[in-house]
Amino acid sequence: MRQRWLSRRAFSLHIGVLLFVPGCVAAAWWQITRATDGNGLSYLYAIEWPIFAVLGVYFWWMLIHTDYDTVGLKGMRNRAAAVPSPIPVSPAPIPGVVEDPELAAYNARLAALATTGPKTWRSPESVVVRRPR
Repeated sequence: MRQRWLSRRAFSLHIGVLLFVPGCVAAAWWQITRATDGNGLSYLYAIEWPIFAVLGVYFWWMLIHTDYDTVGLKGMRNRAAAVPSPIPVSPAPIPGVVEDPELAAYNARLAALATTGPKTWRSPESVVVRRPR
């Protein structure tokens, strides 16, 4: 609990919200004075700045209370390390049923992807198979 509120990251968030909210209050007050002087558009801004202040407090609260070990890329890696990956099992062919060769190739490709993981631009496949037209 203490690390959540007193870490360096949390301290910078506290400073940010302590500067942002009074700034929004000052901007709202300035827009109220402009609106009373006859500027019609300032009525909208006078409502908008307090909404920004409330959103700033909300986001500050959420950033302080987010557990970064369970969300984002780090959370995905932690969950993957905690849960063993299932071993893909090929279903046994049914006797008397002829299997489609394209379907068999597709299922083999899916099984290979399940064991090696997805291919991205960072780790492209070396062989690209194209279907004849």
